[in-house]
Amino acid sequence: MSSPVRCLEIASFETSRAEMDRVGVDPSGAAIMAPKQLHYNLKLEGLKPAQANILKQDMLSIGGEAAVARGVASCSVVSSGAIVSGTLRQFETLIDKLKGQSLGLGEIAAAMRTALDNRALKVYELKGAGRSYAIGPAAVIMGILNVTPDSFSDGGRFLDPGAAVERALEMASDGADWIDIGGESTRPGAQEVLADEEIKRVVPVIEALSKHGLVVSIDTMKASVAEAAIGSGAAIVNDVSALSDPRMASVVAKAGVPVILMHMRGTPRTMQLDTAYADLMSEVYGYLHSAVEFAASNGIDPRSVIVDPGLGFGKSAEGNFEILSRLREFKSLGAPVLAGPSRKSFIGRMTGAVAPGDRLAGTIAACALAVANGASILRVHDVKEARMAAMVAAAVTGKS
Repeated sequence: MSSPVRCLEIASFETSRAEMDRVGVDPSGAAIMAPKQLHYNLKLEGLKPAQANILKQDMLSIGGEAAVARGVASCSVVSSGAIVSGTLRQFETLIDKLKGQSLGLGEIAAAMRTALDNRALKVYELKGAGRSYAIGPAAVIMGILNVTPDSFSDGGRFLDPGAAVERALEMASDGADWIDIGGESTRPGAQEVLADEEIKRVVPVIEALSKHGLVVSIDTMKASVAEAAIGSGAAIVNDVSALSDPRMASVVAKAGVPVILMHMRGTPRTMQLDTAYADLMSEVYGYLHSAVEFAASNGIDPRSVIVDPGLGFGKSAEGNFEILSRLREFKSLGAPVLAGPSRKSFIGRMTGAVAPGDRLAGTIAACALAVANGASILRVHDVKEARMAAMVAAAVTGKS
């Protein structure tokens, strides 16, 4: 009696390559088939109607798919967007067809080439002042250290420099790669702190931790604070306002340190007053794209930039979960992606955990999903647990 035919769905490209070996596919045949298995959906915005039409026609002619806005065919729209879908092989062919053409099609080809290349990145070399940082394939764990009286989760606990240093060393022992020190709360509704007070809070801690050889990040929106922190040993600037201080870009560029650019609508005081977006992902992506370009135009090395979509900063709970599920899309920016879900209120709204300290389980789930969806850096309070979650997520998704 013959055995029935069995049909098994193969979950990923990496698995498919392994399965081709198992069934005895010729290596040359596997190499030809591989680009046909990688499927991409690219969204292009700001196209002229003629560009959108040509893009659609060329992609359809090679067996791919393309959808453009209504009215493009009759040129009744001023600018348009398009969703272009196909295999890697089809995109390679499309890019070759568009290269060197007029109407700006060559620039569109270059943009698609960059997006595809960035999407495939698993390891980044982050350029710092006098050294580089290897980002990936394992996630970098950034431990949160708030030397403030009013942070949402641990405000006041580490305001004393001695307590702050002890906590930082504990996080380093638990596996933190970087320590992110903030002297001004950025919780919703937080009041602004004067620069002198912020410097007074962070500098003694930074100086002490630098002597221990720890990599310290300064979490600030103020150029004067960043300057003082860098002078005291801080190696990274974490700016939730993405260089809004007119001097911040020049401070970062002069020091040559990495900078984290985050999306936030408004200020910490106002950011949760309006969390409605017509197109959340497009707005956050566009903001970060502009921030990256602004940084480069002001002398900051593109290899020194990290992007953060700003979970909890001017987003609804639903918006935060959408960003988490689509985090990989920010890799098209070509920079490591940071996710900071730790103990935030959107986790509490989903789980019913009112107190920030009760949100550990939800935080760990969010961290694991963030790594599985493309995050290279996790900013967390609970270092040991987050590192374990990241390791498991990386092993499952093939990033370990």
